[in-house]
Amino acid sequence: MLNEISFEAGSLETMIERLFKTMNSIDKQWSEKVEPASQKQIHALEEIADLKQHGKSIPYAYLLFLEEMGQNDNGLLEQEWDGCTEVNIESILRDYLRYIDEFDIDMNEYMLFSTHWSESVLFLKLTEGENPPVYKFDGRLFSGSFENYLFQMAFRKAEDTQFLYQIEFAASPKRFREFLSEKSVQNIQWTTQMELIEYLLEPYQLQKTWFSDEVHFYGISSEYIIRVDLSWALNVTVSSDNHSVLQKMNRSLAHLFGIQPKHYKKFNKME
Repeated sequence: MLNEISFEAGSLETMIERLFKTMNSIDKQWSEKVEPASQKQIHALEEIADLKQHGKSIPYAYLLFLEEMGQNDNGLLEQEWDGCTEVNIESILRDYLRYIDEFDIDMNEYMLFSTHWSESVLFLKLTEGENPPVYKFDGRLFSGSFENYLFQMAFRKAEDTQFLYQIEFAASPKRFREFLSEKSVQNIQWTTQMELIEYLLEPYQLQKTWFSDEVHFYGISSEYIIRVDLSWALNVTVSSDNHSVLQKMNRSLAHLFGIQPKHYKKFNKME
């Protein structure tokens, strides 16, 4: 199954084509249900974001997304939240000014693109090119680029629908700081937190995906996939069809990070 899911790298011009190929390998009819934003809606977004006034335009990567699935992305971006919050251009237009004002966001630097009822929001950094990084409302990096973010969401779709078992680990910011200060960790040479995570995961011989970045690691082995998220503190998710493999990973990761699993799920996988 892992070999059947396509996660191809390529130029920004082919981003949508590659994303469709990935999502259709997970759900054969996925791309048939997406709906583009209208040019009228895209123009309204440019206006409400004051892009021309600030000498900016919609980043190319995000524009490609809007033109193909801005009205309905068939649940792709909803996965970031609770799965029941619409993330589309209508909701962005409705909520844009309220969130910009609430979080005191510099509209010359950031563009809102994803909102949630809990008032968690995500922004694109307008000053960092056509494929900009994604930031949280508190100014912390959330994804290395918008393209990365789309494929990260595709990976999450795969882990939640293509496997029988899943286990999750989560460390609070306080526990993660304690982990980083432990003697065993201090004896390792590392500059960034992700460098440390990748060093610790080397023995697992994982194939690192191209859309991994400074705050997310996505790895594939022959029997499971793993996601490490450092955007908040430390969250690790492992998905597999092999129960014994997952139990082994459970023990190994609990020992490695000194944390117990947060959730252990069994899915009824649709064939």
